[in-house]
Amino acid sequence: MEMFVNRRRELRVLEGALNALGKGEKFNVAVIGPRRIGKTELLLKFKETHEEGAGCVIPYLNVQRTGSVESFKFAYLRELLYEAAKKRGFDAERSKLVDWDGLLVLGAKLGVDGEVTAIKRGSIGELFELQEEILKKLDLKAIFILDEFQDTVRFPNFLEIMRSTVEKQKAVAYIISGSAVRMMEKILSPKKPFFGQFRRLYLGGLPKEDSIELAKAMLSGVKVSNAALELIHRLTGGNPFYISAVCRRLTEEGFERVGSREVYVAFLTELLSESGDIYSHLDYVFNESLSRAYKGAVHREILLILAREEGLTLSEISERLGKPSGEVSNYMKFLLRTDLITKENNRYYFTDKLMRFWLGKTYLGITELELRREKLLRELIGELEEKYLKARTELGKAVEFMVREELGKRFGVKFEPYRRGDVEFDGVAFGERTYVLEIKWRNRPVGAKDVEKFARRAKSEFGEPVMVMFSRSGFTEKAREVAERLGVVLVGDKML
Repeated sequence: MEMFVNRRRELRVLEGALNALGKGEKFNVAVIGPRRIGKTELLLKFKETHEEGAGCVIPYLNVQRTGSVESFKFAYLRELLYEAAKKRGFDAERSKLVDWDGLLVLGAKLGVDGEVTAIKRGSIGELFELQEEILKKLDLKAIFILDEFQDTVRFPNFLEIMRSTVEKQKAVAYIISGSAVRMMEKILSPKKPFFGQFRRLYLGGLPKEDSIELAKAMLSGVKVSNAALELIHRLTGGNPFYISAVCRRLTEEGFERVGSREVYVAFLTELLSESGDIYSHLDYVFNESLSRAYKGAVHREILLILAREEGLTLSEISERLGKPSGEVSNYMKFLLRTDLITKENNRYYFTDKLMRFWLGKTYLGITELELRREKLLRELIGELEEKYLKARTELGKAVEFMVREELGKRFGVKFEPYRRGDVEFDGVAFGERTYVLEIKWRNRPVGAKDVEKFARRAKSEFGEPVMVMFSRSGFTEKAREVAERLGVVLVGDKML
């Protein structure tokens, strides 16, 4: 599948969890990433590849489709029994498993009807306790996939109840997945039930080489310039859903040759016209994020203010909104619980720069026909480059969080993003000594000039800090020499 051109490492992590379960050394995995980045496709690919293996079942459940604790309990047990029946050679039709009677009939065939009855009458706690008994009777193990796991926060005491059984279970491991990045991080944070129980696997966009491979596959038969292929990656950030949307648009336009202009037109059409898949996706994320807001109209107005002018303080937002700071503070607390905005150094920013660009433009009502006008197209491209592409960091927020967290543990500090005016660092930790972190997520080694530039910026802002530079692809020999001279600590991906 084209979606998996760069998911081999992620699949190996999931396969490692499966192998560990078989050896009695189980560990659980949390897959975290924004919507439409490919989490569900990754999980289903893993299930499809390994569900035929002996001795282990891989049930899958999307928590978002369960509306209550009772419906979750039923759906969870249905998937477990259905997969167990297939593994043990029993005839199990999913279409007949629509109520508890259907599950009791299947349970009787499997010889676990007593456990099914107890789960039906019992609580979530009985479900998690008795699934182990079911698997023991059937001589099976299970690695259960729970997609959109953040939705379990709707269920009272769910996390505490599940946590009480996760650690002691021998036959069940879990892969949980969530698209509400901040909420998932909170679920797995210290002082929460699942802290230390899951290995985090952050899913970001594809690197350039694999973005280009995917685009080429989708544009088969079309002559595409190298510059156009690289632009597709740059505009989409390697998001496979965005790449697919842009390539479909280019194919539908019937271009025999595709250059940079055609890519810009296709991307902007997908982004700003109501017929675009990217438009529909961002519209869903935006409205779904605000769906639980009592003052939805006010929250939209705040986001429109930030779309026009990012990096405002609370008092500046209050002034533009014409409301007291205390009242606006409550609005901002709600918005911070979504993944729409973030707060750094008491200033508010959009988490996703493309969302900011989209929101600022959709209220103008730009039509597909207008996007063909050369003057407007040039203006939009210029603003896109300035407000989105230049502002976007080299790696996604989720990956940046992971690197900061791991390096913070290594150095015994707490790295936080830092921004003051035009000065910005990926991580800074204050204490007896100030630590400054630079993260490079490129497909080539970091060179000497990058190290020199980082050291110069860090010393200019903080004097004599501890300077740490992380590189996904390592460092050149010259970069290592310069780092030793300037006192920069270098950390490569394999050293984490």
